Amino acid sequence: MRLRVKRQKKYYLKCTGCGFETPSFRAWFDQSQKCPNCGSKHSEVWYNTSYKELPRFIKGNPQNFWHYFPYLPLVLKRHIITRYEGTAPIERWHFLEEFAKKEYGLIIEVHAYRNDLNGGTGTFKDVAAALAASIFKENDLKQYCIASTGNSATAYAKYLSIAGVNCSVFMPEDAIRASEATISSFGQQVFRVMGDYAKAKEVAAEYAGRHHIHMSTGNIDPIRIEAKKTMVFEWLRQLGKAPDVYIQAISGGTGPLAIDKGIREIRPVYPNLKNPRFIMVQSDGCDPMVQAWEKAEAEGFPAGFEKNYPIIDNPKTDVPTLATGNPATYPIISKLVRKTNGSFIRMRESKLIPLGKLIAYEQKMVPGPASTVCVAGFFNALKKKLIKDGETVMINIGEGAVRAPYFLEQMIYTTQEVTNADECVPHEIGGYREQLWKDVLE
Repeated sequence: MRLRVKRQKKYYLKCTGCGFETPSFRAWFDQSQKCPNCGSKHSEVWYNTSYKELPRFIKGNPQNFWHYFPYLPLVLKRHIITRYEGTAPIERWHFLEEFAKKEYGLIIEVHAYRNDLNGGTGTFKDVAAALAASIFKENDLKQYCIASTGNSATAYAKYLSIAGVNCSVFMPEDAIRASEATISSFGQQVFRVMGDYAKAKEVAAEYAGRHHIHMSTGNIDPIRIEAKKTMVFEWLRQLGKAPDVYIQAISGGTGPLAIDKGIREIRPVYPNLKNPRFIMVQSDGCDPMVQAWEKAEAEGFPAGFEKNYPIIDNPKTDVPTLATGNPATYPIISKLVRKTNGSFIRMRESKLIPLGKLIAYEQKMVPGPASTVCVAGFFNALKKKLIKDGETVMINIGEGAVRAPYFLEQMIYTTQEVTNADECVPHEIGGYREQLWKDVLE
């Protein structure tokens, strides 16, 4: 027999398994962030709000994603925590369009969503952290726990410190020191776990249970989903449409889940809106989802293919923020990718630095390693004929190199050591282009 709870006014959470309705986040936390009827941790937020007013919000020049307040699960505006996140500019990247036309004869639009310009920590995690901090403040949570390879932990540490919430962060041993230093500087507790990301999550879960502290439920966390769904609103506001193809470097996969939720949610007022083709990119240093997809594709996607994926223990990768060797969300993500006729593709980590240099040279922005993985996916998608003539492509720039100083240092290529002015001659900036492209494409 299905249990029912009276809804609160603005929103409620609905279990994707049995349909049980939880009236608020306060109740959700009291239920240990799971459905009391079937035990599932996957619930979605829905609103008792008319979407007829949404087109009015899909315009203007908002300062942050709270512009969409009626469609976010916070009751009182006074609880808002923000650092100007969620309305990052969408840029037209003409150099990639020119490449596609020259090499493949495709006339396409290529846009990049510049999450590195978010005002919190300069990553795509800022919107989720801002919403989480605001919800925790509204519901008087004082302790929280998160396992992270770097970006989530940094964003949550900052926003939760602003909200006065204590955040315990569990990081794998290969997490970058810059992330650890940033988290610590906000006064939040760091536990560096001797092991990989899976081990960090295991220790964090035990700690959370022992001390009765709420812990992030990961990529299906309804707070993360609700925050990141506003990416769809921003596409409509800045471009007037959704892209045909969406490319993202993937570790867990909240991005495509959030996009799917956002599109389903606003379909009453945008009936022709549909999911883009999801192209998910992993590096060859940690690619369990790609391995699983390639196997399923070779077998013709048999029934239950989504449940068959490898686990990589202690992945050796130069992109620690993507080092998820046990892709627990693959069963959900893979079905969504399959439904959109998308794909999982691999890039070579040996191309990280050359491609990072090329992006910086051509676009005058320095990407972080995970963002470089994403852009590499664009080149590989062209090779695999996953992008069609006339399409609009969205590349999700997750973070900038400021989040990975070790990566930034490897961008140096024009420096010359000299002892006097006689050894110095003026240069021509255009003289580097040919070699940079050659290093990426060879």
